[in-house]
Amino acid sequence: MVKKSAFLILVMVIAANRHKAYAGEKDSVAVSTEKRIERIERKLKKLGDFSISGYILLQWQLAESPDTKGFAAGGAFNGAGNRFTIREGRIKLTYTKGIAQAVFQPDITERGVSVKDAYMRLTMKNNLVSGQGGIFDRPFGYEISHSAVRRESPERSRLFLSLFPGERDVGAAIHLNGLKKLQGLSLSAGVFNGNGVGRETDRYKDFIGRLSWLGNVKGMELGGAFSYYEGSVPNPTDNNYTYVPGEGFARRSDVKVGSRAIRRYFGFSAKYRQEWVGGQTNIRAEYIFGKQPGNFETNASPSGSSVAVEGLPLYLRDFHGMYVILVHDIAKTRHTIVGKFDFYDPNRRISAREIGALQNTGAADVRYITYGVGYIFRWNKHLRLMAYYDFVNSENCPNLAGYETRRPENVFTARVQVNF
Repeated sequence: MVKKSAFLILVMVIAANRHKAYAGEKDSVAVSTEKRIERIERKLKKLGDFSISGYILLQWQLAESPDTKGFAAGGAFNGAGNRFTIREGRIKLTYTKGIAQAVFQPDITERGVSVKDAYMRLTMKNNLVSGQGGIFDRPFGYEISHSAVRRESPERSRLFLSLFPGERDVGAAIHLNGLKKLQGLSLSAGVFNGNGVGRETDRYKDFIGRLSWLGNVKGMELGGAFSYYEGSVPNPTDNNYTYVPGEGFARRSDVKVGSRAIRRYFGFSAKYRQEWVGGQTNIRAEYIFGKQPGNFETNASPSGSSVAVEGLPLYLRDFHGMYVILVHDIAKTRHTIVGKFDFYDPNRRISAREIGALQNTGAADVRYITYGVGYIFRWNKHLRLMAYYDFVNSENCPNLAGYETRRPENVFTARVQVNF
């Protein structure tokens, strides 16, 4: 009986110890699991600071003539007449932590890989003030910052494509948003290299400033902006050319190599949006005038490298241009219709008859007017289809070979856009 009792006690002790050991093991597993969960949560939280977005624009274009010059990324058709192209293929990586944000966005197409955005941004907690540095959109007007994801025409206006090729530049800017006593008012100002997304080639910097307002008036969203650009291009030679009315471009020989040729723009912008029984109507318009250094071959701004690098004398022109675009989303449907007027005169001091007749005048002085009409079907928030036709009208210049009548440069664009 004693032996039996002792055996029972031994069994109970062993069982108690095993239970204790199991409980301890269970507690240990629980603690380990909890730590793993905490680590996973920390990693997920960290991943939550990242966001990835992007889009692909695949398009087919048909030109009025195989020799159509075209414009924007596609450029000249070079005898092809029609083409498939990836207009843009973007992946945007954004990391946000506290007041700091970093953005990197490459563009991947059949033409190669290029960097579109690579900047950091610091924003105060009240969101009133932010600073930005790196490669980013130049703060001028509306059309530059109007992303292709939302853009209603295949390309920006010829005016902006000429003045701001690539849209972006390398520099630093400060932004003031929604000042307390001036609701809806914003101010952006920055200093840039002036060569687009390319290395700096001179010691000069360009200034860009924009003062804008956006508000609601009786159910209408109204906006306006004034933009100013003050910069320069270094003279690559000891001479340049200025336009003299009635004579053409006259050579100036009192120019020092590396001296500044002024690049100055004044821009006025306005926009309107309203929802009504027929749908939603948007209208945007911008007018820009100023001084633009180019050369005999082109009136475009530097892009990737300075015009001066080419070693050609600069031609100093007074320009002006504008665009107006009307976009209407039809009632409660997924259909949108678009109409656009685009005007760019690179040398507003010369007439069509004088181009080619006066000395040193040529194709870079020809005015263009473009009418665009388009249709967009918004399949869903990720897929959009576009059909658009550009009626391109070059100035009729009877004394300039190849421009005696309108050049056949109309372009039809069919586009599929997928964004994520």
